[in-house]
Amino acid sequence: MVVGDPGRFRQIITNLVGNSVKFTERGHICVCVHLAENVKAVREANVEAFSKQLTEDRKWSSKCSCNTLSGFEAADRTNSWETFRLLLSDGIMNQQPGTINKLSFPETSDTVNLVVSVEDTGVGIPMHAQRRVFMRFMQADSSTSRTYGGTGIGLSISKCLVELMSGEMSFESKPGVGSTFTFTVVLKKSHTSQDIERHKPEPLPTIFKGMRAVVVDGRPVRAEVTKYHLRRLGVQVVIANDQKSALALISGGENGDIRCKATGNTDMVLVDKEAWGPGTGLTFPQLLRESRLSSKAGSWPMLPRMILLATSINSGDSEKAKAIGFVETVIMKPLRASLIAACLQQALGIGDKRQQGKGVMDESPSLHSLLLGKNILVVDDNKVNRRVAAAALKKYGAKVENADSGKDAIAMLQPPHKFDACFMDVQMPEMDGFEATRQVRNIEQQINEQIESGVASREAYGDVDRWHVPILAMTADVIQATNEECSRCGMDGYVSKPLEEEQLYREVVRFLDTKTKPT
Repeated sequence: MVVGDPGRFRQIITNLVGNSVKFTERGHICVCVHLAENVKAVREANVEAFSKQLTEDRKWSSKCSCNTLSGFEAADRTNSWETFRLLLSDGIMNQQPGTINKLSFPETSDTVNLVVSVEDTGVGIPMHAQRRVFMRFMQADSSTSRTYGGTGIGLSISKCLVELMSGEMSFESKPGVGSTFTFTVVLKKSHTSQDIERHKPEPLPTIFKGMRAVVVDGRPVRAEVTKYHLRRLGVQVVIANDQKSALALISGGENGDIRCKATGNTDMVLVDKEAWGPGTGLTFPQLLRESRLSSKAGSWPMLPRMILLATSINSGDSEKAKAIGFVETVIMKPLRASLIAACLQQALGIGDKRQQGKGVMDESPSLHSLLLGKNILVVDDNKVNRRVAAAALKKYGAKVENADSGKDAIAMLQPPHKFDACFMDVQMPEMDGFEATRQVRNIEQQINEQIESGVASREAYGDVDRWHVPILAMTADVIQATNEECSRCGMDGYVSKPLEEEQLYREVVRFLDTKTKPT
């Protein structure tokens, strides 16, 4: 347990990840947190001492163009996946081959030094701009704010916050390849039993111990991340990076140098939705059935439960997944061991029924009953923020559509429309959420006046007596989005990012609860 300033730390991560999302259109964004002592030990170790282990590690990645999370090249090669795997395994070779030192921080120290890196495969920073990247209000070129939005002050603020936490910030960037920002912070160890007990995480369930799983994913690094979380639950995991290997593993056979490490039947198969490209994972159950029919059925074990992993999924793909053989529960990324456990309990029908779905769709029956089937519009220029907000709403049964600008929101909220509510980001380029809301209210007022005066009929505008779609501001800056500011532009309230159940319920119940009651 460590003690520090969570507000500063959160702001640094938000700024860096926000920049990465803004400038990255393909590939990946990866956030890593490690102990500084461990990172230093791994990077300074004799390369020859790692040769045998790294050779084995590279076997599974030989078919990938670059050994990164997405397969795209990254700017900082010292922040490699091989290094991450060694850190993850809790052991490194020392200068004497064959011996392993446990990775840990000095028990005698009262502080903990962390190294945090945010890696992306975006546009990168031009060489001529790299010297002034931490200067206030400076951007790579004059078109940046018009194309991507922002003021150019985020990195300067982040560097100042890092220094206030006794750390340093640096970066590596290659134009057209991407950027990796790295910073260190010094935190204090907590020796107070009260702090440790308050923040002690709930123990993970042990009911999955000994179960066998096959992870099907064409991206080796991504598959290893899934494997890591499953192993924390006690699941024995084998990875298949291609269709042929996956079919061989599930059938209990072998394929070349890949052997089924698990004896007996496979309990579950987790397939990434983007296994070999967009939507390709959805076809895997059909391939599995065809392979079983074309072989001797008797040689196959009983087919295991098929579970889909997805970063995002629409209702069409969700229905397709269920129709083709996946279980109804989809494990959404980013992955957490507790969320995976809840999803697996639901998908496999095991464990304490009271715990099933905790953190999933039926986490709050009241909020679920309010949002079930409701059409919600999420407006945010940041793709990650849209995904996070949409996922938070969808898990309570809402049908969510997205808009990435204030202008698009105005067009989608032009009466008549189907939306029951709108969650509007406050800060967006070109037109912020406050101005977009003002224009929506002006349009609604004009239409309402036309209906009241008889110039327009109710039937022409969806048979609604008076148009007023509830609009809630979404912002990480709660100070800015005060009730006074929201009401001035016509908003119905605000929620802070990320969306949390208690606050979401408190705001949603004010305007959706009355709609569920008969009039």
